[in-house]
Amino acid sequence: PYMVMGFKTPVIGKTDQDWEPYALEMLAYILDGGASARLASNLIRGSELAVSVDTSYNAFTRLPGMLVLDAVPRPGTPIETVERAILKELDRFKTELVTDEEMARVRKQITASKVFEKDSVFYQAMLIGQLETVGLDWRLGDEYVDKLKAVTAEQVKQVAEKYLVDDNLTVAVLEPLPMEENTTRHSVAGGRHGQ
Repeated sequence: PYMVMGFKTPVIGKTDQDWEPYALEMLAYILDGGASARLASNLIRGSELAVSVDTSYNAFTRLPGMLVLDAVPRPGTPIETVERAILKELDRFKTELVTDEEMARVRKQITASKVFEKDSVFYQAMLIGQLETVGLDWRLGDEYVDKLKAVTAEQVKQVAEKYLVDDNLTVAVLEPLPMEENTTRHSVAGGRHGQ
């Protein structure tokens, strides 16, 4: 099975507090920013519940955003167990502050990532185009790292409490079809809606 969890979240220019999207970006990096990130440490290597867990968040969109988590359970592990473990990790953000070490690690990762991205003229053009296309000032890309570095552990806690709630959550689970021998699958004929 494959599970996707999405929390409705704000994006830059579409929130009451302009720091919230940056705090959500930090939260996403803390969850899934390399081998020492929380999800890899606790769900893949620690409890060995999942073979993969990923997080994504894009603060630069025209419409409301989503913090998306997706996971594939280890064979024999029910997908519901993985979902509960992910929700438990998310609840930690609401009950305890992110450590100084985690914040420092993420700040270093972000700084390194964004510096290397500037080496690519293609990436710079893509960022400028993306920002302008969604109605944001292209210069926002130059402020991005500084705004992320300014995020506090308390702000990460606040966005978790505000946005990582059941009313903002949608969960989808894809279950593979059984692959039995000597069976024929019904396929839809070409054309619109099988016509």
